[in-house]
Amino acid sequence: MTKSVKSFIIKNDMNMAQKISLLVIMFFIKINLIFLPLVMAKVTGVCSNCHTMHNSQDGQPIVKFGGWDPSNGQQTGSISDEPQEYLLISNCIGCHTNAVDDKTIITIGPSGGESYIPIVYNASVEPNYPEEPTASGSSNALAGGNFYWIEHDGDEYGHNVISRADSLLTEAPGRNQGCTDSCHYSLYQWRFPWPNSEGQGCPSCHTPAHHKGGSSTAVADEEDGWYRFLGKKHSQGPDRPILKGLEDPDWQQTVSPADHNEYWDTWDYGPGNAGISKFCAACHGNFHSTRYGPWAGNGGFKGGPGGGWHTAPWFRHPAGIFLPDFGESSKYNTDGSGDEGVPGSYNPVAPVSRQDVDSYSAPSEVVTVGSSGDMVSCISCHRAHASPYPDMLRWNYDTCQASTANSDCGCFICHTRKDE
Repeated sequence: MTKSVKSFIIKNDMNMAQKISLLVIMFFIKINLIFLPLVMAKVTGVCSNCHTMHNSQDGQPIVKFGGWDPSNGQQTGSISDEPQEYLLISNCIGCHTNAVDDKTIITIGPSGGESYIPIVYNASVEPNYPEEPTASGSSNALAGGNFYWIEHDGDEYGHNVISRADSLLTEAPGRNQGCTDSCHYSLYQWRFPWPNSEGQGCPSCHTPAHHKGGSSTAVADEEDGWYRFLGKKHSQGPDRPILKGLEDPDWQQTVSPADHNEYWDTWDYGPGNAGISKFCAACHGNFHSTRYGPWAGNGGFKGGPGGGWHTAPWFRHPAGIFLPDFGESSKYNTDGSGDEGVPGSYNPVAPVSRQDVDSYSAPSEVVTVGSSGDMVSCISCHRAHASPYPDMLRWNYDTCQASTANSDCGCFICHTRKDE
């Protein structure tokens, strides 16, 4: 075989190999892009970013609780010789605290082995609170809000889980169930043991499952540790409650009508059906969807005693109830001048929850009304952790005035004719 023929064959073999390699690379890039939201939900990075084998390095303990310094990716605060559960280098609050600046997602670990930490408490610098339906920025408070405001502004701005019990309340407002000293009384002081539910503060609501996630479905459910690791704490049996949904990959640091979490809710009556509103109702039951007084007959739930939707006036603001297909609320997120039963697009300022979240593969701008449509839930009005407004509200309720247009008042997103 001549040299030129050999060269031709080798050259074409190399070209074929390069083409195959390129196709393989493109395939995996495409797969990673498709499953990016799923992969992001699962913890990544080198193990030592979060764990220590013996709480010892160079003869010194390494556990600290002060929160992260983003400039070096290290925990701050005093060294503790107290080993942590699961061999962690800090506790829940320490791991999800930024001790230094206003960034709400930080990166720790070496290049190629990074871990991404959502921050729910900026200890020293106030994060930005997104007031508009579309927002982005490295300092934006995440979907649940930020404990900065309760720690700096007062008890009424959030859940007490970090430094102290509430100075006025001795139990959860709206509590109508729960044994003495249980989580139904206080997240901060809870010491009552319950199978799979011991703890206080963050573990009163969350069951850590950081190595789950990244499943083959878009919806975070049991194989993912449930939505945001919620769902097991209030369970009294294997079939309840369930809390599932679509988890935004950057925890809503960037948010828009098409870029957000998708929450699940249901208005079915009975403990076997959960959803985000019933999860909240485990501690705040008297505030949940009742028209006839505290928890009377579970009024408003489909199939419950005194059921039906609009047969009597509400005694408390509804939660866990669908948007009706008549009246002003059926014109959700519009100026209220259009036809009944024709809502506008999803608005993250006052988000709705989905009854059919299992059918979603990505967040949607579309809102539906009626008995099988989207729902008003507790988090339509409140942040889960804390906000810059009293009662953990999503907007400044004190500025809302009837018959006065105010684009900053989230009430008018549902009550579309009350600002005229």
